[in-house]
Amino acid sequence: MGKNRNQDSDTDRFLSSVKQKYILTKEEIDELIAKKQDEITLPISIFNEKLGMLEAASLYLKDELNLSFNDIAKILKRDYKTIWTSYNKAKIKMKE
Repeated sequence: MGKNRNQDSDTDRFLSSVKQKYILTKEEIDELIAKKQDEITLPISIFNEKLGMLEAASLYLKDELNLSFNDIAKILKRDYKTIWTSYNKAKIKMKE
């Protein structure tokens, strides 16, 4: 438990410092943190010559981030069936 307390106090000190330096309200800080948590980044290493871009993204988001096909479709602004097809094609190509 000691480690969590240290992390909490470190976080509190950091947030207090940011709040003072940038003159932000607690609500503004919370909003910035929430936005950052919603961001998903794809590592460049997932892209290769075997897979198309959508296949690579679908495979990574499903297998590494454990997202559902429906969630991936919303994130990538594609149809659910397109994501499912891309994912399955990627799985087949990776076995070759």
